Amino acid sequence: MPRFSIPLPAIALFAVVVSAFAQAPEPVKPSVKGKGADVASLAKRDPKFAAVVERFQADYGVAIQFARIDDPKVAANHDVTPLEEAHAATVLQVLVWVEAELKRYPKEFIKKHGCRNLVLANAYVSKAWKGTGMPYSPAFIAEKKSDSILMTVPAAIAPSTEVLGRGYLHQALFTYLLADVPSPDSPIALERWKTLASDDSPLETESSRRLTKQSNLREGLYKILWDPFEVADLKSLAKTDAKIVKRIEVIQTFLRTLDQQFNPDFWAALATIPESQRVVCLNNLADRKSADLIKGDVEIQRNIREIEKAWGLRVLWAPGSAAPPMPIRVRLEYSYFTDRKLPEFKRFIRMVREELEIYPAEIVKKLNVKDLYILDDFTFRGAGVAGQGFSWLPQVSFAYGIKTFDPSKTTSKDFFRRTIHHEVFHLMDSRFSVKGGPIYGSNWEGLNEKGFRYRVNDSKENQPFYYKDNANRLGFAEPYGMNIATDDRATLYARIMAEDKAFATRLKTDKILREKADKLLGFFQLLQRDLNIRSTSPFYSRLDINSRPP
Repeated sequence: MPRFSIPLPAIALFAVVVSAFAQAPEPVKPSVKGKGADVASLAKRDPKFAAVVERFQADYGVAIQFARIDDPKVAANHDVTPLEEAHAATVLQVLVWVEAELKRYPKEFIKKHGCRNLVLANAYVSKAWKGTGMPYSPAFIAEKKSDSILMTVPAAIAPSTEVLGRGYLHQALFTYLLADVPSPDSPIALERWKTLASDDSPLETESSRRLTKQSNLREGLYKILWDPFEVADLKSLAKTDAKIVKRIEVIQTFLRTLDQQFNPDFWAALATIPESQRVVCLNNLADRKSADLIKGDVEIQRNIREIEKAWGLRVLWAPGSAAPPMPIRVRLEYSYFTDRKLPEFKRFIRMVREELEIYPAEIVKKLNVKDLYILDDFTFRGAGVAGQGFSWLPQVSFAYGIKTFDPSKTTSKDFFRRTIHHEVFHLMDSRFSVKGGPIYGSNWEGLNEKGFRYRVNDSKENQPFYYKDNANRLGFAEPYGMNIATDDRATLYARIMAEDKAFATRLKTDKILREKADKLLGFFQLLQRDLNIRSTSPFYSRLDINSRPP
């Protein structure tokens, strides 16, 4: 995502950061068995943490505990990586949103029917783990025998951690409740539940199959019911699948037997998408004039066809087209272009075609891009977005929001030219950068000045003076690159590909910037070798010429 788009936590991280709940970090080996962070000592030092611990106990009857390596609650089934003192800020951050989810339950429900302990660790790896890669640590594990739910707290929080974790929390709570189902004849009992499963094979879309498959599981359906977006999609499927209707009824009836507060009003409120999370299209969809004019413009349509042919993707441009698939659910406002800004749209499409056509077919084919969104308004969390790469999708896509594009101004054209390449780089970085490669991990981050930490890795709360404090740092094409290493690389790459002469001059005097440019060249040289790309490619000519100081 280009600069001046979205303040941290930046959604661009989704393109490059795997959810901390998807895989645990490399297990930390403490020097003393069983040592680590301690709830009592942390509560003494941090009043905010102490207050959260007290509220969990008072409001929900839940004790916050930190697991140890030899913790009897977990040692039988899991190898534990304890939390360390350095994880304190992350622990507090996680507990705050867990508390927010518990508040959504009927009053006193968790205290009456929930677990008594929430046991936190940096990782819980099953003793049955046989894999060769990084071991998997579930977000939450229900342990009825010890009256506990075990929770993974990653060393660093990605934006996706909370989004995914909220659903897994509800799933684990329901697993805990199901342990008390008394009779195999109960409608919620597993064997009876299995008779209500839907067949997902005839469904046409991957999302429909995924949702149906998930709702075939008791815990999976319960998790869906806490997400109003998923509920809306499931209700749409239920119109042609009576078994889905029945499964929802069984879940809701079961909960009402535990607490009468689970009534129709509760479920209706739960399924209502908050205004703060709604996707809003700003186009007048009853007006077909704009789409017809753009569709009838020979130059625009020729450029669109050439982009689609060269990249094997679909350009979405017409009012009424889909919203960009933003990774987290906070308010998104978007629109496609109308005839009122036809000249700007025409010039931008031409620029996109000119910039994208230099990329080698060997790279384009490997990226396998599905969609390119050309938007006018693109506002997320109240901030305008100039570009976004969706590299976490099963088939990647990217988008440009060009509300401020002014082809009469050189500065505007230069910014959006950089934006075009910035987003393409995010896709290439995600697809081709591998462990041990020139731009991977410490091979890149180790080039920075001693003591520098990217903003996403800096634990200072809110970091109000981050850019000011780092204003004189060497090695960055733009301040936006200080947010995270992937944007560091993308901003540098975009300056090179946009043929920024002033930036090229900086390569003479900024040693770190020079070293980073060389790392990027090394990355693309390996790519050229591995994909057998001809050395006379216009892409490599531009990359080489503009990454060398004049």
